[in-house]
Amino acid sequence: NQIPIAVAAFANEELSPQLVSTIIRDDLNRSGYFKLIEVGAAISETATIDFESWKTRGATALVVGSVQKKGEGRFDVRYKLFDVLKNEMLSGFSMDTPNPKIRLTAHKIADDIYEKLTGIPGVFSTRIAYVTKAGNQYRLEISDADGEGVQVALTSKEPIISPIWSPDGMKVAYVSMELKKPIVYIQNLMTGQRSTVANFKGNNSSPSWSPDGSKLLVTLSKGAIAQIYSINADGSDVQRLSNSNGIDTEGRYSPDGRFIYFVSDRSGGAQIYRMNADGSDVKRITFKGSYNISPRISPDGNTMVYISRREGGDQV
Repeated sequence: NQIPIAVAAFANEELSPQLVSTIIRDDLNRSGYFKLIEVGAAISETATIDFESWKTRGATALVVGSVQKKGEGRFDVRYKLFDVLKNEMLSGFSMDTPNPKIRLTAHKIADDIYEKLTGIPGVFSTRIAYVTKAGNQYRLEISDADGEGVQVALTSKEPIISPIWSPDGMKVAYVSMELKKPIVYIQNLMTGQRSTVANFKGNNSSPSWSPDGSKLLVTLSKGAIAQIYSINADGSDVQRLSNSNGIDTEGRYSPDGRFIYFVSDRSGGAQIYRMNADGSDVKRITFKGSYNISPRISPDGNTMVYISRREGGDQV
Protein backbone atom coordinates (compact mmCIF):
# COMPACT_ATOMS: atom_id res chain seq x y z
CA ASN A 1 0.00 0.00 0.00
CA GLN A 2 2.13 2.85 -1.30
CA ILE A 3 1.43 6.36 -0.03
CA PRO A 4 0.34 8.64 -2.92
CA ILE A 5 2.44 11.80 -2.58
CA ALA A 6 2.96 14.85 -4.76
CA VAL A 7 6.36 16.54 -4.57
CA ALA A 8 6.18 19.86 -6.38
CA ALA A 9 9.20 21.57 -7.86
CA PHE A 10 10.54 24.09 -5.35
CA ALA A 11 10.17 27.73 -6.35
CA ASN A 12 13.48 29.15 -7.70
CA GLU A 13 15.33 25.89 -7.10
CA GLU A 14 17.06 26.35 -10.46
CA LEU A 15 19.23 28.91 -8.64
CA SER A 16 20.90 26.12 -6.66
CA PRO A 17 23.50 23.75 -8.14
CA GLN A 18 21.12 20.78 -7.77
CA LEU A 19 17.33 20.48 -7.87
CA VAL A 20 16.12 19.83 -4.33
CA SER A 21 12.74 18.44 -5.35
CA THR A 22 14.33 15.91 -7.73
CA ILE A 23 16.56 14.54 -4.97
CA ILE A 24 13.55 14.27 -2.64
CA ARG A 25 11.48 12.45 -5.27
CA ASP A 26 14.31 10.02 -6.00
CA ASP A 27 14.75 9.24 -2.29
CA LEU A 28 11.05 8.59 -1.71
CA ASN A 29 10.68 6.60 -4.91
CA ARG A 30 13.72 4.44 -4.08
CA SER A 31 12.27 3.50 -0.70
CA GLY A 32 9.32 1.73 -2.31
CA TYR A 33 6.84 3.17 0.22
CA PHE A 34 5.54 5.98 -1.97
CA LYS A 35 3.59 6.42 -5.20
CA LEU A 36 4.62 9.71 -6.79
CA ILE A 37 1.84 11.85 -8.26
CA GLU A 38 2.73 13.97 -11.28
CA VAL A 39 3.01 17.71 -10.54
CA GLY A 40 3.15 20.58 -13.02
CA ALA A 41 4.43 24.00 -12.02
CA ALA A 42 6.60 24.83 -9.03
CA ILE A 43 4.78 25.58 -5.75
CA SER A 44 6.24 27.75 -3.00
CA GLU A 45 5.69 27.04 0.69
CA THR A 46 3.89 30.39 0.89
CA ALA A 47 1.27 29.43 -1.73
CA THR A 48 -2.37 28.77 -0.82
CA ILE A 49 -3.05 25.05 -1.20
CA ASP A 50 -6.16 23.83 -3.05
CA PHE A 51 -6.61 20.62 -1.09
CA GLU A 52 -9.69 19.48 -3.04
CA SER A 53 -7.76 19.64 -6.29
CA TRP A 54 -4.98 17.45 -4.89
CA LYS A 55 -7.53 14.98 -3.51
CA THR A 56 -9.02 14.70 -6.99
CA ARG A 57 -5.57 13.93 -8.39
CA GLY A 58 -5.18 11.08 -5.91
CA ALA A 59 -2.57 12.60 -3.58
CA THR A 60 -2.80 12.07 0.18
CA ALA A 61 0.31 14.17 0.91
CA LEU A 62 1.86 17.21 -0.74
CA VAL A 63 5.40 18.63 -0.53
CA VAL A 64 6.14 22.24 -1.53
CA GLY A 65 9.03 24.62 -0.96
CA SER A 66 11.45 27.20 -2.26
CA VAL A 67 15.15 27.96 -2.60
CA GLN A 68 16.41 31.48 -1.98
CA LYS A 69 19.96 32.56 -2.80
CA LYS A 70 21.65 34.36 0.10
CA GLY A 71 25.05 35.15 -1.41
CA GLU A 72 28.50 33.83 -0.51
CA GLY A 73 27.52 30.39 -1.81
CA ARG A 74 24.64 29.92 0.64
CA PHE A 75 20.95 29.14 0.12
CA ASP A 76 17.83 29.26 2.27
CA VAL A 77 15.91 26.03 1.59
CA ARG A 78 12.32 26.04 2.85
CA TYR A 79 9.81 23.22 2.79
CA LYS A 80 6.35 22.23 3.98
CA LEU A 81 4.53 18.90 4.10
CA PHE A 82 0.72 18.84 3.96
CA ASP A 83 -1.80 16.12 4.79
CA VAL A 84 -4.18 16.53 1.86
CA LEU A 85 -6.97 14.45 3.41
CA LYS A 86 -6.99 16.45 6.66
CA ASN A 87 -6.33 19.83 5.01
CA GLU A 88 -3.46 20.57 7.40
CA MET A 89 0.29 21.04 7.55
CA LEU A 90 2.19 18.09 9.01
CA SER A 91 5.70 19.49 9.06
CA GLY A 92 8.03 22.11 7.67
CA PHE A 93 11.30 23.89 8.29
CA SER A 94 13.95 26.05 6.66
CA MET A 95 17.69 25.41 6.50
CA ASP A 96 20.57 27.80 5.84
CA THR A 97 22.56 25.63 3.44
CA PRO A 98 26.03 26.11 1.95
CA ASN A 99 26.43 25.15 -1.69
CA PRO A 100 28.13 21.75 -1.06
CA LYS A 101 25.36 20.70 1.35
CA ILE A 102 22.36 21.08 -0.98
CA ARG A 103 22.05 17.31 -1.45
CA LEU A 104 22.29 16.71 2.30
CA THR A 105 19.52 19.24 2.97
CA ALA A 106 17.30 17.54 0.37
CA HIS A 107 18.00 14.16 2.00
CA LYS A 108 17.06 15.57 5.42
CA ILE A 109 13.78 16.85 4.02
CA ALA A 110 13.11 13.38 2.57
CA ASP A 111 13.92 11.88 6.00
CA ASP A 112 11.38 14.20 7.65
CA ILE A 113 8.71 13.32 5.10
CA TYR A 114 9.39 9.61 5.50
CA GLU A 115 9.16 9.75 9.29
CA LYS A 116 6.02 11.90 9.37
CA LEU A 117 4.18 9.60 6.96
CA THR A 118 5.43 6.17 8.09
CA GLY A 119 6.42 6.71 11.72
CA ILE A 120 9.90 5.34 10.99
CA PRO A 121 13.02 7.56 10.89
CA GLY A 122 14.35 7.98 7.37
CA VAL A 123 17.89 7.02 6.34
CA PHE A 124 18.32 9.16 3.22
CA SER A 125 20.81 11.51 4.91
CA THR A 126 22.98 8.65 6.19
CA ARG A 127 26.08 7.23 4.51
CA ILE A 128 27.32 3.84 3.35
CA ALA A 129 30.77 2.28 3.43
CA TYR A 130 31.84 -0.27 0.83
CA VAL A 131 34.88 -1.66 -0.98
CA THR A 132 35.61 -1.42 -4.71
CA LYS A 133 38.31 -3.11 -6.78
CA ALA A 134 39.82 -1.83 -10.02
CA GLY A 135 42.75 -3.77 -11.39
CA ASN A 136 44.98 -4.60 -8.41
CA GLN A 137 43.77 -1.66 -6.32
CA TYR A 138 41.19 -1.90 -3.53
CA ARG A 139 39.43 1.21 -2.21
CA LEU A 140 37.37 1.72 0.90
CA GLU A 141 34.81 4.31 -0.17
CA ILE A 142 32.24 6.37 1.73
CA SER A 143 29.20 7.83 0.00
CA ASP A 144 25.73 9.22 0.63
CA ALA A 145 22.99 6.60 0.95
CA ASP A 146 22.10 7.15 -2.72
CA GLY A 147 25.68 6.52 -3.89
CA GLU A 148 26.51 10.18 -4.52
CA GLY A 149 29.31 12.22 -2.91
CA VAL A 150 31.91 9.45 -2.99
CA GLN A 151 35.02 9.89 -0.85
CA VAL A 152 37.96 7.48 -0.65
CA ALA A 153 38.94 6.56 2.92
CA LEU A 154 41.68 4.03 2.12
CA THR A 155 43.53 2.71 -0.93
CA SER A 156 45.47 -0.56 -0.86
CA LYS A 157 46.95 -3.17 -3.18
CA GLU A 158 45.72 -5.85 -0.78
CA PRO A 159 42.08 -6.76 -0.01
CA ILE A 160 39.97 -4.64 2.34
CA ILE A 161 36.88 -6.37 3.76
CA SER A 162 34.07 -6.08 6.31
CA PRO A 163 33.72 -2.28 6.75
CA ILE A 164 31.28 -1.40 9.53
CA TRP A 165 30.21 1.95 11.00
CA SER A 166 30.67 3.03 14.58
CA PRO A 167 27.36 4.01 16.26
CA ASP A 168 28.28 7.71 16.15
CA GLY A 169 29.01 7.59 12.42
CA MET A 170 32.48 9.06 12.91
CA LYS A 171 34.57 5.93 12.44
CA VAL A 172 34.69 2.75 10.40
CA ALA A 173 36.18 -0.57 11.50
CA TYR A 174 37.44 -2.90 8.78
CA VAL A 175 39.83 -5.72 7.98
CA SER A 176 42.88 -5.01 5.82
CA MET A 177 45.33 -7.52 4.36
CA GLU A 178 48.06 -4.94 3.67
CA LEU A 179 50.53 -6.75 5.96
CA LYS A 180 49.76 -10.07 4.22
CA LYS A 181 47.42 -11.18 7.01
CA PRO A 182 43.95 -10.06 8.17
CA ILE A 183 44.19 -7.27 10.76
CA VAL A 184 41.32 -5.24 12.23
CA TYR A 185 41.67 -1.45 12.08
CA ILE A 186 39.56 1.55 13.12
CA GLN A 187 39.71 4.71 11.03
CA ASN A 188 38.42 8.14 12.00
CA LEU A 189 36.77 9.54 8.89
CA MET A 190 37.09 13.16 9.99
CA THR A 191 40.85 13.10 10.62
CA GLY A 192 41.89 10.06 8.58
CA GLN A 193 43.76 8.75 11.62
CA ARG A 194 43.56 5.01 12.15
CA SER A 195 44.59 2.54 14.81
CA THR A 196 45.14 -1.20 15.03
CA VAL A 197 42.52 -3.00 17.12
CA ALA A 198 43.32 -6.67 16.61
CA ASN A 199 46.61 -8.03 15.27
CA PHE A 200 47.00 -11.41 16.93
CA LYS A 201 48.51 -14.63 15.66
CA GLY A 202 46.27 -16.15 13.02
CA ASN A 203 43.20 -14.47 11.55
CA ASN A 204 41.61 -11.30 12.90
CA SER A 205 38.25 -10.72 11.24
CA SER A 206 34.52 -9.84 11.34
CA PRO A 207 34.55 -6.64 13.43
CA SER A 208 31.25 -5.23 14.73
CA TRP A 209 30.57 -2.49 17.26
CA SER A 210 28.80 -2.56 20.59
CA PRO A 211 25.75 -0.25 20.71
CA ASP A 212 27.65 2.33 22.80
CA GLY A 213 30.74 2.22 20.55
CA SER A 214 33.10 1.37 23.40
CA LYS A 215 34.12 -2.07 22.14
CA LEU A 216 33.92 -4.46 19.24
CA LEU A 217 33.25 -8.10 18.61
CA VAL A 218 35.97 -9.75 16.53
CA THR A 219 36.68 -13.27 15.33
CA LEU A 220 40.15 -14.46 16.34
CA SER A 221 41.89 -17.76 15.61
CA LYS A 222 44.70 -17.18 18.07
CA GLY A 223 43.48 -20.23 20.01
CA ALA A 224 43.81 -22.46 16.89
CA ILE A 225 40.11 -22.37 16.04
CA ALA A 226 38.12 -19.24 15.20
CA GLN A 227 36.03 -17.98 18.11
CA ILE A 228 34.27 -14.73 19.02
CA TYR A 229 35.98 -12.26 21.34
CA SER A 230 35.13 -8.82 22.68
CA ILE A 231 37.80 -6.13 22.63
CA ASN A 232 37.85 -2.48 23.64
CA ALA A 233 37.99 0.02 20.77
CA ASP A 234 41.58 0.86 21.79
CA GLY A 235 42.62 -2.81 21.51
CA SER A 236 42.68 -3.57 25.23
CA ASP A 237 40.80 -6.07 27.40
CA VAL A 238 40.39 -9.01 25.02
CA GLN A 239 37.82 -11.51 26.30
CA ARG A 240 36.75 -14.78 24.71
CA LEU A 241 32.97 -15.10 24.52
CA SER A 242 32.19 -18.22 22.48
CA ASN A 243 33.41 -21.70 23.29
CA SER A 244 32.78 -24.51 20.86
CA ASN A 245 34.57 -27.16 18.83
CA GLY A 246 33.37 -25.49 15.64
CA ILE A 247 34.10 -22.18 13.95
CA ASP A 248 32.23 -19.26 15.53
CA THR A 249 32.22 -15.98 13.60
CA GLU A 250 30.26 -12.92 12.42
CA GLY A 251 29.21 -11.79 15.90
CA ARG A 252 26.64 -8.97 16.05
CA TYR A 253 25.17 -7.26 19.10
CA SER A 254 21.44 -6.79 19.42
CA PRO A 255 20.47 -3.08 19.47
CA ASP A 256 20.02 -3.14 23.25
CA GLY A 257 23.39 -4.86 23.78
CA ARG A 258 21.87 -7.79 25.67
CA PHE A 259 22.51 -10.48 23.08
CA ILE A 260 25.05 -11.49 20.46
CA TYR A 261 23.99 -13.19 17.24
CA PHE A 262 26.67 -15.19 15.45
CA VAL A 263 27.36 -17.94 12.92
CA SER A 264 28.69 -21.35 13.95
CA ASP A 265 29.18 -24.74 12.30
CA ARG A 266 29.08 -26.55 15.67
CA SER A 267 26.04 -28.53 14.48
CA GLY A 268 27.70 -29.59 11.22
CA GLY A 269 26.68 -26.74 8.91
CA ALA A 270 26.69 -22.96 9.20
CA GLN A 271 23.75 -21.80 11.33
CA ILE A 272 22.89 -18.65 13.28
CA TYR A 273 22.96 -18.74 17.07
CA ARG A 274 22.28 -16.29 19.87
CA MET A 275 24.00 -15.95 23.23
CA ASN A 276 23.96 -13.49 26.08
CA ALA A 277 26.47 -10.65 25.88
CA ASP A 278 28.71 -12.51 28.36
CA GLY A 279 28.72 -15.64 26.20
CA SER A 280 26.24 -17.66 28.25
CA ASP A 281 22.97 -19.38 27.28
CA VAL A 282 23.68 -20.22 23.63
CA LYS A 283 20.58 -20.95 21.52
CA ARG A 284 20.25 -21.92 17.88
CA ILE A 285 18.10 -19.46 15.90
CA THR A 286 17.94 -20.82 12.33
CA PHE A 287 16.82 -24.33 11.43
CA LYS A 288 15.57 -24.20 7.83
CA GLY A 289 18.32 -24.86 5.32
CA SER A 290 21.84 -26.20 5.81
CA TYR A 291 23.69 -22.89 5.39
CA ASN A 292 22.65 -19.64 7.10
CA ILE A 293 25.09 -16.76 7.64
CA SER A 294 25.55 -12.98 8.11
CA PRO A 295 22.89 -12.07 10.70
CA ARG A 296 21.84 -8.39 10.78
CA ILE A 297 19.39 -7.30 13.46
CA SER A 298 16.89 -4.51 12.76
CA PRO A 299 17.18 -1.31 14.84
CA ASP A 300 14.03 -2.22 16.82
CA GLY A 301 15.40 -5.70 17.55
CA ASN A 302 12.30 -7.45 16.19
CA THR A 303 13.57 -8.91 12.94
CA MET A 304 16.73 -10.40 11.48
CA VAL A 305 18.07 -10.30 7.93
CA TYR A 306 20.46 -13.06 6.91
CA ILE A 307 21.75 -15.05 3.93
CA SER A 308 20.40 -18.55 3.41
CA ARG A 309 21.45 -21.11 0.81
CA ARG A 310 18.25 -22.48 -0.69
CA GLU A 311 17.17 -23.87 -4.03
CA GLY A 312 20.76 -24.00 -5.23
CA GLY A 313 21.59 -20.35 -4.53
CA ASP A 314 22.21 -17.80 -1.81
CA GLN A 315 19.15 -15.71 -0.91
CA VAL A 316 18.53 -12.82 1.48
